[in-house]
Amino acid sequence: MSIRVFTGRVYFSMRQRTGYVIIKWGDHMRILKKILLIFLIVIIGLSALIGVIFSRPSIPRADLEDDYFTTDSSYVDVMVPSLDGDDLAINLHVMDMGEETDPVILLVHGAFSSSHTFLDWAKTLVLNGYRVIMPDLPYFGLSEGFDDKVSSFRRSALAIKAVLDQKQVTEVHIAGNSLGGAVSWFFASEFPEMTISLTLIDAVYPGLEQNGRETLSRFTRFDLIAKPLSTLTPRFLLRAMLKTAYGDPDLLSETVLTRYEEILRKEGTREAILQTTSEAEPTFSYLDRLESLAMPVFVIWGELDTWIDPITVEHFKETIGIPDERIIIYPDLGHVPMEEDPERTVLDYMDLIDNLV
Repeated sequence: MSIRVFTGRVYFSMRQRTGYVIIKWGDHMRILKKILLIFLIVIIGLSALIGVIFSRPSIPRADLEDDYFTTDSSYVDVMVPSLDGDDLAINLHVMDMGEETDPVILLVHGAFSSSHTFLDWAKTLVLNGYRVIMPDLPYFGLSEGFDDKVSSFRRSALAIKAVLDQKQVTEVHIAGNSLGGAVSWFFASEFPEMTISLTLIDAVYPGLEQNGRETLSRFTRFDLIAKPLSTLTPRFLLRAMLKTAYGDPDLLSETVLTRYEEILRKEGTREAILQTTSEAEPTFSYLDRLESLAMPVFVIWGELDTWIDPITVEHFKETIGIPDERIIIYPDLGHVPMEEDPERTVLDYMDLIDNLV
């Protein structure tokens, strides 16, 4: 190729046997614009296709109440102090079942879940003389999140404490699954005088709670990124994810899958999962808190848990000093044993706490 200049204008020419093929600069730019336009159309088309296949709209909380706000449900407004001492207001969904005078069991669900995961447990416990209180953690279930998009075990535990104070509850057996397990052991360390017993169900151990959250939130803290990205929660992907939480994937029913899917799509929940950052660890470290626990501590775990390795049981056992007779490991269950097999696991749980009397 050679460049020839004629009267101040630039041409591109390619020598051929028959002479020159002259392409003016203006023609070259028009071709480039057409290529870019085609590329843009392809990108928009692919984005639209991805949106149709993967994107699911949010559901207003009021619409979800028709199916998930029970006769035992209520909304509770509480205040939680930040580490700086500022008051943080939050509205929580709480289910309160049983007689007010019965011993209280507090059940705390895990991430991406809601208090409904413990409903089968709660029904059996109430029939056996217990009062059951089940809050939806901040950002999850039908609860709201904190306005500053910050989360922590401390904040969740203090929010639960504020709920119990409003209900004038002074003593509880507390059991928590996954993230709810971490909130539970933090609660027990912060309010040992209120905690009769603590049960860790496939619970988060200190150091496992980040799971890339800070890296993700740095990328998704902008609404322009978080909002469209958060809608990409098709049912088939959610089904695949939840099946990994079960020891036997076939135990995941369509009803349970629908509950997870619809509650996850509550307005603001998916954006919060992407954008929420973690509060700094309090000066009284998490490991110190575990070591300080003096009340009876029990462990219930699924050996087929692929979300939190069962070796974590040994970490809790050594840190807290839990005797073997207070540990139950199910060889056929996974990350949510109380949901996979509520009949068997709730009877075992009652055996553990009944033997305290």
